[in-house]
Amino acid sequence: MKKIWITGGGSGIGKALALRLREDKNEVFISGRTEEKLKSVGWGTTPIVCDITDRSSVDAAVEKIGDIDLAILNAGTYAPGPTTETSMDDFKSAMEVNYFGTLNCLQALLPLMRKNGGHIVVVASLAGYIGLPNSSGYGPSKAAVISLCESIRAELHNTDVKFQMVSPGFVKSPLTEKNNFKMPHLIKADEAAEKIIQGLESKAFEIAFPAPFVRQMKFLRLLPYKLYFPLINKVTTQ
Repeated sequence: MKKIWITGGGSGIGKALALRLREDKNEVFISGRTEEKLKSVGWGTTPIVCDITDRSSVDAAVEKIGDIDLAILNAGTYAPGPTTETSMDDFKSAMEVNYFGTLNCLQALLPLMRKNGGHIVVVASLAGYIGLPNSSGYGPSKAAVISLCESIRAELHNTDVKFQMVSPGFVKSPLTEKNNFKMPHLIKADEAAEKIIQGLESKAFEIAFPAPFVRQMKFLRLLPYKLYFPLINKVTTQ
């Protein structure tokens, strides 16, 4: 039985992961800012109110849980829209939660796991691969997370810490319900959780899905700008 901490465990991928991992008799702690939402997950999960943008709150959560075998840093925020219609508060919130919040958790966990061993998983996004229309708030925050994960993975070479990054596409959740466009290759949170759990057993650094969308995004990332911009403009204005 493993002791598992999942941030953003009150809904979406985090909730689906918590319920699925609890099925395997693990001790699952879920955190978020809203106690009522965390308690609604139920089914043997332990709720811990934690604001990942507050380092003292993160430290308190880690201390309360104790020796963590697996940490899944999944908490995030999302506010889609054109740059000129996105508030500065939304831009700052995306970086504060998605990047700095994740970093708060990592800085709390890494010294402990370097000493005792363990497994850390950070949820990034395919949206961090390349700049996309109406994603100037969210995309850069996830691009920063990807770069952060690459740096940390290199730093953890020859240690007893297993470090992985998850890059999902569109997953049905309260966050993606904000989108007013057709989301390609949209999957359910339960499907995403299964993909992640399968990936946890592998030696791969990146767990990316769904496969068709991953291929498309990696192809776009390889294109020179003179080909990328006409293509992405054509695709997103259809």
